[in-house]
Amino acid sequence: MLYGVVSDQLTTFLAHAERSGRSVPAFVERELTRYLECGILAYGFVRVRCTGCGHDRLVAFSCKGRGFCPSCGGRRMSDTAAFESRQLDSHLVDRVLPTSAVSMGSKALVEAPQKR
Repeated sequence: MLYGVVSDQLTTFLAHAERSGRSVPAFVERELTRYLECGILAYGFVRVRCTGCGHDRLVAFSCKGRGFCPSCGGRRMSDTAAFESRQLDSHLVDRVLPTSAVSMGSKALVEAPQKR
């Protein structure tokens, strides 16, 4: 739905902004235009081949947009979360746990003590 709206209205939107004397910043226009080209083979692709079976697959280029493309934005968010998680895990494993007395079978780090 979003793609259809942008595709149908981008030219009109840009023309209206120009006529009204308020031009759209170049980076916004570029982001919207690249969004319309994202994942479409006609705008560029790479061919990958499985060395085991010889099967070819075409992979379309993505826009790598930061603010508008839901696909690329979601991928960036996921990659960032995974990177930060690895950094946190590394910090936790390398710096915090070696200095703490922790028994491997203990759930004390994640559970509150129970009342008796």
